[in-house]
Amino acid sequence: MMNLEQIRMHQNPVLTNLLLGMGQGEMIAERVLPRLPQALRGHTVPVLGKERLTRIDTRRAPGSLTRRVDISWKGKVFTVDQHSVEVPIPREMIEETDTARRFNVGAHLDVSTIAVQTASDILALDYEAEAAATVRDEALYAASNKQALSGAAKWNADGDPVADVRAAADVLRSQNGVRPNTLTVSASVYAALQLNAKIRAMLPGNQLRLPDDEQLRALFGVQQIIVGNAIWVDADEKPHDVWGDTALLSYTGSAATFSLASPAFGYTSVMEGHPFVEQPYYNAERKSWIYGATFERAPQIANADAGFLFVTPI
Repeated sequence: MMNLEQIRMHQNPVLTNLLLGMGQGEMIAERVLPRLPQALRGHTVPVLGKERLTRIDTRRAPGSLTRRVDISWKGKVFTVDQHSVEVPIPREMIEETDTARRFNVGAHLDVSTIAVQTASDILALDYEAEAAATVRDEALYAASNKQALSGAAKWNADGDPVADVRAAADVLRSQNGVRPNTLTVSASVYAALQLNAKIRAMLPGNQLRLPDDEQLRALFGVQQIIVGNAIWVDADEKPHDVWGDTALLSYTGSAATFSLASPAFGYTSVMEGHPFVEQPYYNAERKSWIYGATFERAPQIANADAGFLFVTPI
């Protein structure tokens, strides 16, 4: 049974559950910028000052006043954007599917699954691309929080990625009081790290295989390495990496433990109940059933001081 909210949004709960069960596959946007549910399309994310890092004398004598600390903060206003797509399924395909079911043909296709999967993939790729573009925007980072690598310093040349990442971690720690916990890289950068001569020299002498994720995490001093494998194709069907040559060191928070005092790098503001599948409708002009899906969200950088961008690392 549909609830009032689902009726208001013309949501199909059965197909929505199908969409949510499909997951994001190789998509990493929600891991880099964790989901933060929102009830309003326009909202303010508080950005705190440095009071929590200021050392004060907290001792007090009996009966004396308790030291009071005023918190300074400014709000960043974000707007959640609506993203929606429709997938037409010709009625002839539905008729053939019904016939296949009726005669117990094992190879029949579930057209609802096809439609929802297509819509899910399109919305997920669009979200992934927007998140990647947001993270890779050099203008968001202060000069102290980005490093352009060139020539021999590149990680697929003679560069030293471990030294670079460790130095960047010290910068972030000095700004936030916590060490970064996440290294986000594109598939091409991850491959360069595995083949990097200086990294290979740090491995056990008898190791013939490439360094695995656990070894790289230990070398870089991070809790997780997130690899972006998603691609998109242009009009000529030429593939491109969504995450390009991304290498981002950050302190990544969790929406489950969200705190205004957390120096987390960023989040994705998502309207509650999204994404969802619309109620299918019949279009007589196209003689097709139309399956629609909607996803209202906005990836955002809340605290750029919690991120360090390596520009052109390969």
